[in-house]
Amino acid sequence: MISRARALDLSLVGLISVCWGLNWPAVKIILTQIQPWTLRSLGFAVGAAVLFAYARSRGESLAVPRGQRWPLAAVALLNMAGFNICSAFGQMNMATSGAAIIAYTMPAWATLLAIPILGERPGPRQWMGLACGLTGLAVLLGPDLLRLGALPLGPAFMLTGALSWALGNVLIKRTAWTMGPNAITGWQFAISLPVVLPFALALDPAPTLALEPRVLVALVFHILVAMVGGYLLWFAIVRRLSVAQASVSSLIVPVIGVTGAIVVLGETPPLRTYAALALILCAVLLVVMVRDKRPVPTPAPVTAEPRGAGSPGR
Repeated sequence: MISRARALDLSLVGLISVCWGLNWPAVKIILTQIQPWTLRSLGFAVGAAVLFAYARSRGESLAVPRGQRWPLAAVALLNMAGFNICSAFGQMNMATSGAAIIAYTMPAWATLLAIPILGERPGPRQWMGLACGLTGLAVLLGPDLLRLGALPLGPAFMLTGALSWALGNVLIKRTAWTMGPNAITGWQFAISLPVVLPFALALDPAPTLALEPRVLVALVFHILVAMVGGYLLWFAIVRRLSVAQASVSSLIVPVIGVTGAIVVLGETPPLRTYAALALILCAVLLVVMVRDKRPVPTPAPVTAEPRGAGSPGR
């Protein structure tokens, strides 16, 4: 029988898989009318405003403790700015399915980086899950894997984004956060905004207000569901699970992303999608369903969180 804690872990993984999986075809639709720098500027600005307002309504302080300022800046630039910039330009230079799959090589890099930085020692089940999930991604990519050499720019952007995201996830676990979860996520959006806004103002044409209905729907979904809701869910998962568990659990996202592209963009589903789905589901179950007997070496907060904030997902 599944424990309540493990059921919650699976629910969080399922929710974020839908949020981020469907975000891949959504971003592809948005980029038909909105340029990447402008898209990221809008996402970061609205995300920061919404989360700061929500944090205040929950009684969370927006003040950043002195000892957490540099870690917060590093996590924001890696997790938020680095990955989102690279993923936008990656999608402009290669197929959405291939971009999503390369992005989710992140678990391999995060699992490896967590060994020297956090002292995590993934057990046999985590390594099996990682191997199973990456095999599923390779099956999903299939013939496209042989064609990536013809599109060097797109894969380069996506691999850089995957490495940036992986390092950011490891640094999240390294810091004993005393801030509320909404404030932490809001500040990551706010810190990332000055990175992209000057490029949007200097390089992108003024965005048109006459957006197609499907672009407008995709934009609302991208900002409010995938960006604001998705990152809150992700940081909840990272704080509840080890880096290996959280990273491998995310491998279901590209399966939903490819499936979403098939449904939303009208692509024909290849048979390998189903084989990949089975492998990736096995990977998720291997690392999430059974609790490790060994404790996860996660630093404990040094003070209690503000009233009403609470750790996300707890």
